[in-house]
Amino acid sequence: MALPLLQTLSNAATARLVLLANHVIASEPAALLKLKPHAGHRIDLHFRLPAGAAWVTRLAEPLPKHVGLLITPAGLLEWTEPTISADTPVPPPGGLSVTVDLPDPFQALRLALKRERPPVTIEGDAALAEAVSWLMKNLRWDIEDDLARWLGVPPTQMLKTVAEGVKQALSRWRPGSAADASRGPGR
Repeated sequence: MALPLLQTLSNAATARLVLLANHVIASEPAALLKLKPHAGHRIDLHFRLPAGAAWVTRLAEPLPKHVGLLITPAGLLEWTEPTISADTPVPPPGGLSVTVDLPDPFQALRLALKRERPPVTIEGDAALAEAVSWLMKNLRWDIEDDLARWLGVPPTQMLKTVAEGVKQALSRWRPGSAADASRGPGR
């Protein structure tokens, strides 16, 4: 009973992530221009879980390990079934196979705080690979701009200040660091 529910939630989350990707792509005209020439081509995403982290693998069971994307004539993405769901990805004809080596959750948080991405391998059509590589390097979601449209500028700036404070605190704190040890237990 729980697995079909988790699969449904996973599909809904994947659909929303594709919508978010399209929102970010549509907000940057250069991104649309990079993708439009590749309309009709496929991108198969493959997510590789960290080795030796059984608890992460267990948590990620309901999440898709392979996602197919089709580039539309508008230069956006449409969620489809991947062309292959094997553990050794093969690029679709004229398309790409993109493999993302997912880190464990703590490493993912560290990468996010540094604004870095996990290791990615791209195989397939060279021109499409260049366009996708450009997108990964240059596109960023302007959360502040979107929040300002919904909430207004002053509340958004206040949220930004709070978020920056949390980010700074998290970047200074490292479990097992000398600062933690000096505080002692219960302090």
